[in-house]
Parts: sequence; C-alpha cells; structure tokens
Amino acid sequence: RGDSLVESRQMANDPKDDELVDLDFTGVFKVEELRPEPPPPPPKKMPEEFVIGAKAMKKGSSFINMARARPARKVDPAKTSILLVEDDKTTRIILDMICKKAGFQTRQAADAATFLAAMNKPPLPDAVVLDIELPNNVSGFKILSKMRDHPVLKKIPVVVVTVRSEPEDLMQAMNLGADAYLTKPAKSQEFLEAIHKVLGAVPAAKS
Repeated sequence: RGDSLVESRQMANDPKDDELVDLDFTGVFKVEELRPEPPPPPPKKMPEEFVIGAKAMKKGSSFINMARARPARKVDPAKTSILLVEDDKTTRIILDMICKKAGFQTRQAADAATFLAAMNKPPLPDAVVLDIELPNNVSGFKILSKMRDHPVLKKIPVVVVTVRSEPEDLMQAMNLGADAYLTKPAKSQEFLEAIHKVLGAVPAAKS
C-alpha cells in the first residue's frame, strides 16, 4: 500500500495481529493542529494521587515527580528505544547521555517536523520523552492527544519533562494519557526511575 504503510504487530490479545496500520501521519499530525488551546478548567477536586504534589507546590516548591507504573515485564535496555522530543539542545544532549549511560537506545527530535520523521522511521520507539513547549508554537499536549487517539501510538508510554509546574498543566497531561510528569530541573535518577516505571521495568528496591 505504499512506503508509508508498515506492518505493525499488535499486542497478543489483539485479534488483528497482521493488520496493516497507516503510519503516514499526514492527516493525523498536522502542525497547524498542534497549536496550544486554552487548558480546560481544573476539576473541583483533584484526584487523590495528585494531592501530594499540589500541596507541595502551595508550600513554595515547584517540583513535580509523578509516574504511573505499567505492568512489570522483562526489559532489555539494549533493545529498548527512547525518542527524546526536546527543543533545547543542551537539555536534549543531557537526556540522551543519561539514557545511553543506562544502556538504552535513543533517537532525538527538536520540533514537530523531526518528531514526525522519527515516528515514521521504523521501528517505533518503546517510549517517548516529551517537552510541552516546542518551536513554532507547537504544543506537546496536542502531540500527546494525537498519540492517544492513534490505534498503534496510544500504546507507547509518554514521559512529560517540562518547566510547567502548575496543577492544571499536570492535570491536563494526565487526563490526556501521560504516563509520567517531571518538571525541570529533574535529577537524572528521578528521570531514569520514571523511564523504568513507564516501561514496567522497575528496578529492585535497595536494601
């Protein structure tokens, strides 16, 4: 069906194992559709799992470190690819170094165009690290939303790493399906712990 179609192996419980999925993101990801929209009003009562972070911010701290662990599984870092979507070159290099030091394979994207190019280059990444504020007024929230609406990309874990530390930003990311949310500056160990959690490869606790 053309170069833009790649055969995607679904999860074991998906009956359409051999279905061809259109990974040409034309019509799925359009730059003009990735412009930010006004965030939705915060809920009257925040979910219990986010309260600790919100209280800490009210006390003057702007750091958020929240990750939802996926089911535990065996993960080989050497065979695990992480796509780093970050416009700041220095930050992107640091994230790349942290991931590679932990044994992961990496790919990098600095804007919407390079993100699309990376996603169209098989194999798909096993996880995506996503900034919210990208060049040309592109919103990471919109990218996250488009991923969660896609039949294949919705399964990829997403770790948001951003300077935004307001409760409504956290809530918007989680409501859109982010697996983890860290604010900059984040310590390398905290970043790696989030990566391991969203992959289901949570390291054993230290004794």
